[in-house]
Order: sequence, then structure tokens, then C-alpha cells
Amino acid sequence: MKLYFKVLFVVVVATATGLVANPQAVTGQNLEQKNLLLTQAQVQPVAISVALPELADVSLKGGKSLSGRVTAIDPSGQTLSMQRRDKTLPVPLKQVEKVVFRNGATAYRSNGQQIIRGERDRPQGQQVTWSNLPLGTFTIKNATQGLAVVNLVPPVVSPERLIGVQSVAKDRQYVVDEMQFNLQQKTMSIRATPY
Repeated sequence: MKLYFKVLFVVVVATATGLVANPQAVTGQNLEQKNLLLTQAQVQPVAISVALPELADVSLKGGKSLSGRVTAIDPSGQTLSMQRRDKTLPVPLKQVEKVVFRNGATAYRSNGQQIIRGERDRPQGQQVTWSNLPLGTFTIKNATQGLAVVNLVPPVVSPERLIGVQSVAKDRQYVVDEMQFNLQQKTMSIRATPY
């Protein structure tokens, strides 16, 4: 029994000596550094593949509208480019009320397969809205197939919600339903549905 207490005493003294010799363990700096690294890793943008259906209706301020394929969004020039009858038409974003993609229009998955919304393909999840996205976070990669990427990052999308978006995007394709632009804040909102 005395041997047990001697061993216990040696372990306690050795542990206490180690803590005094290593003040980081006492102050919790290691824990703070790990939390900081975890927070920095969570702030990295997450690229989510989205599809733009072939046909969009662009409502303009003042009541007019245009239809065609959205081929580019230029955040620096603040223009939206549309293809209409083999011609490219630049539209200033300040004139755009909203862009609505037609439900029956064909869209493409990132692997090239067609999605025909409403006829053959049904939604495979809830529609999401990503608001206050900086204009530069959205890029059209392939205008012919309407393949684009949106970079999502907290605080625009909460870390918990971002995990959900990533899990959905693993085996489904987000198809954009609508876009709106806020040029004063240099942001955009996207409504999309996974298929």
C-alpha cells in the first residue's frame, strides 16, 4: 500500500513539474492555436458547381424584358451577357431587375448529362437561397452548357449550412432558378434547386 502511494506521489509531482516547465499547457495557448487554425480552415471558400438552364427571361427595370442564354456575368464591367439568335448582347446589371431561368429549359450536370426540369427530372432536395454573395464569387465556366461555379464562404453561408450544401452537391446538381443583383453592395442572390 505504501508503494502505491509513493508511485502516485511521483506521478503527481512529475505531472506538476511538467506543467510548470511547459507554461503553454497551463495557459491553453495550444488550444487557442488549434481553434484559430480550425476557424481559418472553415473560412476557405467552397466551390459549388451550379447549372444555368439554356433559356432565361431577364426582367429589366422599367418593365421591359429579354430572353436568351446567359453566357457571362462581368463583375468589374457590371454587365450580364446574353446570347440571342447567335448574337451576344451585353446588358448593364444596373438595368436588370432579375433573371428567371425557365422551368422547361434544359440544363446540364457537370458530367455533361442533360437535366430536363419538370418533364423527366424532379427536384432532389429543397430549394436554397444564397443571399449577399459578392459578385466576384460567381463564374460561368462553360457558357454552352451553362456550367458555373459559386464560391460560398461564411458568414454569407453559415458553416453548418455550408456542410449541408456540400453534402447535397456530392451526388446532385444545383440548378439555378433565379438571380438578382444589388450593385450598391456589389452582391447577388441566387435561388437554386438540387436535381
